[in-house]
Amino acid sequence: MTVRSKLGQWLIAAAGLTCIVSTPGVSAGVLRVCADPDNLPFSKSEGSERGMYVELAELVGKQLGSSVEYVWWLTFNQRKALRNTILQDGCDAYFALPADADYKLRGLQRSRSFINVSYAAVAAPSVNIAGLADLKGKRLGVLHATPPHILLSQLEGYGTTSFRFESEAFDALAKGEIDIALLWGPSAGYTNLKRMESRWRVTSLAGEGLGGQMAVAVRRGNDTLAASIDKALVTLQPEIAALAKKYGFPTGQPVQLALVSARHSGRAETQARAGLAPIGSGLVIGTGWMRTSTAPELAKLIAQAAPVPAVGTAAAGTAAVGSATGDDAAGKVRFNDVCSHCHGNNGASAISERDLRRLKLRYKDNWRETAIKTIKNGRPDLGMPAWQTSYNDKQIEELLAFLATVQK
Repeated sequence: MTVRSKLGQWLIAAAGLTCIVSTPGVSAGVLRVCADPDNLPFSKSEGSERGMYVELAELVGKQLGSSVEYVWWLTFNQRKALRNTILQDGCDAYFALPADADYKLRGLQRSRSFINVSYAAVAAPSVNIAGLADLKGKRLGVLHATPPHILLSQLEGYGTTSFRFESEAFDALAKGEIDIALLWGPSAGYTNLKRMESRWRVTSLAGEGLGGQMAVAVRRGNDTLAASIDKALVTLQPEIAALAKKYGFPTGQPVQLALVSARHSGRAETQARAGLAPIGSGLVIGTGWMRTSTAPELAKLIAQAAPVPAVGTAAAGTAAVGSATGDDAAGKVRFNDVCSHCHGNNGASAISERDLRRLKLRYKDNWRETAIKTIKNGRPDLGMPAWQTSYNDKQIEELLAFLATVQK
């Protein structure tokens, strides 16, 4: 699989789900639309704002001379959503799929592209961002384990603070704790426009792994519908631009960031681009979907993925974290501030591969050397950033001192 095709997996996840469902009603002038009920700025089942793709589906329906009806479908699971819609002839058209031809999905063909989506730099209007060099030396906020975080962690001179929630990054900007936040553009732009009265400048970023164009997909062989949608999208270009502005999508000339190297070609890119982003960032873990909303299911997903024991207590059957002093105390604070995003509070994760209480069981007498190497160099293939440019040897030793207190 090429890097460009892996980018496509991430883009389809990041764009949300909207599908025009085909039943006999299509020929009778009715388009049934499948959409996520709570995924603004892309779609919403109720309220005055329905989302960009829902409004676009209405416009396409008018161009095709059809009315539109909706079926609401949560998009936490990519395979399930596709299986139950377009891939089993339940949908005629799908909003939206990466326009890149290298992103292949059996049985589908694409329309022309209709919008660019990407990560964005969010900063005060006075902060000029014209390229990668303008980020160097700045206090950068990133959502944990997203492409900007993983990519910047490989470069010297680019210090980052990671957050689990988009709202936390915006709060840090407002408090002056960071200078620039690198966030998912459509979501950040919508939040900035609707909740912050456009306080911040949201600048689109370009670069492999950071964004691309979206198109509408139809089943392969449905050439008549594909041609009709193509024609509608051409006609609707002014309306599409207006919708992008209405929902706060960053639409200016993107700033090129050359962030990719051969070291980034592993599983971490695939996961981030496929929607396996950190819980709580407004990007919900699934098997391929990345939703931009914080739906009610979020709390349940967080509890299932990474139960957090109270500080000073231990889960059943685990060693308790004692009252740490000295190096292990400093390491404990740093761990729970930074590393617990993925590894759970005090290293206790429900996902066995991320449970750092088991390091000694896995690696025996070599566990410290293995941990130091992993902390410094990261595991880009598994979604872990490198930390050697963020923490010095003493700080890493403090982390090791804390980890020693939680080994089983």
